[in-house]
Amino acid sequence: MTDYYRKKVHYENIIATFDDILILPGYTDFSPFEVDISSNLGEYKFHVPILTSAMDTVTEEVMAIKMALLGGLGVLHRNCSYERQLEMVRIVKRARSFVIEDVATILPSENISRAKYMMENYNISGLVVVNDDNKVCGILTKRDIPYSDEQIKHGLVKDYMTKEVVSIKPGASRIDALSLLFESRKEKLPVIDEKGNLTGLITKKDLAPEFPLASMDKEGHLLCAMALSPRFPENKQAQDILKEIDNYVDIFFIDVADYFKLIDIQGTKKLMDLLDSDFVLGNIGTYEAAEHLLTKSGLDNEKFIGLKVGMGSGSICTTSIQTGVGAPTMFATAQVADAINDYNPKISLIADGGFKNPGDIPKAISAGADLIMSGHFFAGTEESPGFIDTIAGRKVKVYRGMGSKEARTSGYVTDRYIEGSKMLAEGVSDYVPFTGDLSGVLLSLKEGLINGMIYSGAKSIKEMKKAKIGVITPTGQRETSTHDLIGKY
Repeated sequence: MTDYYRKKVHYENIIATFDDILILPGYTDFSPFEVDISSNLGEYKFHVPILTSAMDTVTEEVMAIKMALLGGLGVLHRNCSYERQLEMVRIVKRARSFVIEDVATILPSENISRAKYMMENYNISGLVVVNDDNKVCGILTKRDIPYSDEQIKHGLVKDYMTKEVVSIKPGASRIDALSLLFESRKEKLPVIDEKGNLTGLITKKDLAPEFPLASMDKEGHLLCAMALSPRFPENKQAQDILKEIDNYVDIFFIDVADYFKLIDIQGTKKLMDLLDSDFVLGNIGTYEAAEHLLTKSGLDNEKFIGLKVGMGSGSICTTSIQTGVGAPTMFATAQVADAINDYNPKISLIADGGFKNPGDIPKAISAGADLIMSGHFFAGTEESPGFIDTIAGRKVKVYRGMGSKEARTSGYVTDRYIEGSKMLAEGVSDYVPFTGDLSGVLLSLKEGLINGMIYSGAKSIKEMKKAKIGVITPTGQRETSTHDLIGKY
């Protein structure tokens, strides 16, 4: 066993947290603009290695869409019915795509006046011309519309459309589409299958999206992730809905407070047999738990792509207080990073919870994380579920732990903690300050990570994992915070 990461934060049986350590400065021989914070979770690349937690006061479809557009990932919560989860994943998956599936079409026998009306009313620049069998026979754009009112009134689409259509086959990549558009000097590419049927439309505008860092699948749809109980649903109807959900989800996140249990592993195996999507398992907190999952669990190695770590660290989590058991995220990250390094470096590591400041993110990366997950950072944003309230003249939003009494009484997350334990709450419900638009919050977190990497001399996430860490004393903690000032901080 290498103990490479564990030695950084596990000193003489001390279980270290973010506040207990500092990253040591390193030599920097690159410009700030060369820093690359992108990271991978299995085959999926994220330009921003940040995820929002699967909590009912943090991530629903609005948050998930915005996070994916900005380069991260929002994990939809499971404190609701399968029907509601299906609704959320459909909305996320259909939110953006470089292939337009609902294509505006017109028959060749229709009047030009009808085509002109459709373009103006739908605010589009062209129509695909199809016959009664949905076979493409031309394309008509605004440039094809005649100037004469008489021609517009009496002319037919077939007399003005472009009959030689440049098209592309289904499944083509964004790069292939861009190349064909450039070569043909066209702005629209109908997607036509081998039988000549229209299946979609690609436009030049959609290939140059407003969000260039967006997290997308191979077909150009936003990546979609959803929390999932490890308990296999024995009900056939529930299984059918779950399979339908699977059509829209890229990654399932097994969502329990302590995953290192035989019943959870057995349930996950059944879920992996039922579903086609990839899986992230969690939460765990020790080297031994990771070692077991990586070597002895018998889980499907093709679908098992990541581990989520940290137990009892969240700002609204009271598991460690109520039970005396826990693994703070910094410590858990170092422990599990060692096991991954020893047994399967292809597995990604997500540090989950306990983050208070932007500087905690580079600390987690330096301990071995590939990505981080937080609820606290995002609960107060415009995109989180719930309404904005006002307390003592200050705008706030509700933020609650999934182990809180309020969350557990809903009946959907009773298996996230110790099953059958209904009286002991392992979380609280409270308010957090309203922080505005998600993009502003995410920008601050990104800058904290980038600046931390620059000071450490790390040009990439991989290099950041090699940064040196030191344990800081309580006196040092006070000195590195604001101090000796007249105002209150």
